[in-house]
Amino acid sequence: MRLRPFSVAELSFISAMIAMDFGSGFVIKPLLGATGVMNVIRLDMILPMMMLLVTRLVVDRFGTLILYEGVWGLLASMALPASYGLPGLLKMIPAIAHGLTLDTLMSLFRNYHRLRLAVTGVVGGAVNTLLLMLVRIAFGMPWSKATKVFLGVNLATGALVHGIAVVLAILVWRGIGSSVWVKRIKSWKAETPNY
Repeated sequence: MRLRPFSVAELSFISAMIAMDFGSGFVIKPLLGATGVMNVIRLDMILPMMMLLVTRLVVDRFGTLILYEGVWGLLASMALPASYGLPGLLKMIPAIAHGLTLDTLMSLFRNYHRLRLAVTGVVGGAVNTLLLMLVRIAFGMPWSKATKVFLGVNLATGALVHGIAVVLAILVWRGIGSSVWVKRIKSWKAETPNY
């Protein structure tokens, strides 16, 4: 079986979504960070998770979110030193793992969009939180009582945040899923060179 490369339209759409996701982080995180609410609940993750889910629905093939998260992780390595709580290119580990997890979960329940989005958003978010904690522990964070409480709070509030993102993704998909431009992106195929 030969894998089809991404078309120009698919890559353009994925790039636009990454740019919006990355750019919005420069606005939303400082605003929410000033309120102190992000110490309790990561409300800044609602929009990125919704954008990830919508991107995968539009470019509905395995590898979309691995590419998305890989590019996002590379950009974060250069421009967001505090993201993921990891220095430099180490951000690529949780980013690629998150993309792989989300792509795998989005491959389930293909005929049931709501169930598919709910499982991917909530379970994928929890798996990402656990993976990120494992990476931090591997790089020296102590597995103390405070760390365990912090992880529990992150899992509980993350489920709420990702649940909200799923609801938003469903609403957005309801509005754009049958639009002409989404059908066009889905119908354009990559040109394969004749060698």
